[in-house]
Amino acid sequence: MNANDATLTALTTAQTGSTVADTAPNAPASPGFDLIVQAAAGSALGSCGARYTLTISVIDLTTLTQPWPTRTLHQAFDPGHGWQLSGAGPDYQCTQTFPVTVPGNAPGGPLAGHALRYVASLVSPGAQVASILHSHPFVIV
Repeated sequence: MNANDATLTALTTAQTGSTVADTAPNAPASPGFDLIVQAAAGSALGSCGARYTLTISVIDLTTLTQPWPTRTLHQAFDPGHGWQLSGAGPDYQCTQTFPVTVPGNAPGGPLAGHALRYVASLVSPGAQVASILHSHPFVIV
């Protein structure tokens, strides 16, 4: 990877506590699931401390609405925000897991049967670094 670049590499829904992608992440009877965000950065950028904004939103593909608020996280390319050498380096990687509570807090709630998709962007001030990624569609039970 280019030493001064970063990119979102995965945006995955999984059952709570798992890292395995799941298209029905709150099945069989869970009030929530995990969203896993993975990114990579080049050798110069990965630990330099430069700031960026990670924005995560979800779209209900069934109703074309946004079922819960967007997350806007102000972070930096540093170990405190999860950036670490990828294997022996020289590039860096970051994996973050976000717990998600399904509105209605139970299976069979108002989103049951709806298909959704996450969208995330990583943008530095001045957009010197910009990356966008969307998840595979998933269904709420």
